[in-house]
Amino acid sequence: MKKTFKLILKILIFLPMFSSAQSSANGKIRKSYDKLDHIQIDKVLYYSTPYSLCAHRPKESSYFPTWYWGYCAKNYPLAFKNYSAEAGSFMFPPNLASETQLKSYETKFKNLKVEDFPLPYEYCYGEIYFTYKKTKKQYLMVLSYKLPKESPDMEFSKIDTLKFKIEKNTRLKNNKGKYDPFEQIYEAPTFINYYVLDSDGVYKEGNNSEIYANIIQEGKNTYELGGNHFNYFMGILNRAPKYVRSYIENGVRYFETAKYTPKGIMVIGKKRKQLDEN
Repeated sequence: MKKTFKLILKILIFLPMFSSAQSSANGKIRKSYDKLDHIQIDKVLYYSTPYSLCAHRPKESSYFPTWYWGYCAKNYPLAFKNYSAEAGSFMFPPNLASETQLKSYETKFKNLKVEDFPLPYEYCYGEIYFTYKKTKKQYLMVLSYKLPKESPDMEFSKIDTLKFKIEKNTRLKNNKGKYDPFEQIYEAPTFINYYVLDSDGVYKEGNNSEIYANIIQEGKNTYELGGNHFNYFMGILNRAPKYVRSYIENGVRYFETAKYTPKGIMVIGKKRKQLDEN
């Protein structure tokens, strides 16, 4: 099972990531999601306080993101009363895995410990909801860091994004002896999972490589999405007319609509406990 997880890890590392338009090492143009003409960005959600998981298990019990069941269908069997019978309906295309395969995964998962996961700690910091203009079909991408060690003080509103541009040796030398909750993520890649909004109104786990190749690249393979750090996501927030910011205060997760202005971040929506505003 450990070998299987390591193989999955290697595959995930090479999943698509995003940045502003620029030339990459292979000569292709790199673009950001909000720079693609065939994609319409519908909503951006920024988890200032990340949505955290450990060994695929969510740490919050009172809030479940729109992609929760799709994620659990592929990753966390214990979320279901009858995993092998229920999980298939939260995958896209439906029943991507057989009940036999799901039962096998559930059995193996129950025997796993946190140390069996190479990157057990996951911190989701962003969601981008978008529509493919050609088909009007809606999708969602979830951005997160997966780390080998827990970072309990991971509060993205406190991060110094300039450190992403400082060479590792220089950064460590300048920060010697000081605790930095973000140290693990400066060099780590962002992991991206795609979800599809199905006809029943549920976001379901999609095929990452197919969505990237056929929807994001439209089968052309003439450009790529690059830029694998949190500071690139901040660029999208800066350019967005508005976005939703989520944070935890006194143990309660809140949401509010905000936007960037020349004077800084301005809150333009009411503080609320539900993600119910575009």
